[in-house]
Amino acid sequence: MGASCPSGTPTEAANTTSGMYKLEIELKRGHNLAIRDRGGTSDPYVKFKLAGKEVFRSKTIHKNLNPVWEEKTTLVVDSLSEPLYVKVFDYDFGLQDDFMGSAFLYLESLEQQRTIPVTLVLKDPHLPNEDLGSLELAVTLTPKNSPMEEQR
Repeated sequence: MGASCPSGTPTEAANTTSGMYKLEIELKRGHNLAIRDRGGTSDPYVKFKLAGKEVFRSKTIHKNLNPVWEEKTTLVVDSLSEPLYVKVFDYDFGLQDDFMGSAFLYLESLEQQRTIPVTLVLKDPHLPNEDLGSLELAVTLTPKNSPMEEQR
């Protein structure tokens, strides 16, 4: 409101904000994850969130504190200033799943066009000194060079 636009369409502004990067994530494994079940294990799965929206959820690995996922996903990222929020949960049948730790992956710190191994140390904001283990990822960030308007 208040911004006037010549009678043309505002294509440039729209195209510069949508899908500027491709982020390939390989969720490899977890190490020494937190015990959340009575039997001394957990049933971990991982959720990835970007800008408050869940963009990927891994499969659940039952009764394992050192799970191997080897799962891949590719995300379209509009802005590198928004970190990827990674949360680990223990799956509980019929109950609310238990939080096992979280970490942020800061996209602006990634080297582009190169696959980088990343270790995320899991933390609980309410228990900052508790060791909750870590996740091992491989991430590749590439700029999307194709102009969006040609796909219309």
